[in-house]
Amino acid sequence: MNVRISSKGQIVIPHQIRHKYSLGQGKELQIEEEDGVIRLVVPTRLSDLCGTWEMDLEDVKREIEESREQWRD
Repeated sequence: MNVRISSKGQIVIPHQIRHKYSLGQGKELQIEEEDGVIRLVVPTRLSDLCGTWEMDLEDVKREIEESREQWRD
């Protein structure tokens, strides 16, 4: 899929992609560049993923804290 860059350095993300990833006005994206590849990444909050696993938010928070403790050691 090709897009053009405007004189202001803007690109238009096609509707079907905006819809698929719930990208609306004001939504922030991360831009990553590596080895000549530019990637737009939709940031995901960990709490948004709750319900997609068999864990609740408190379990996720506990696991994060346990991981942080391991990294500190």
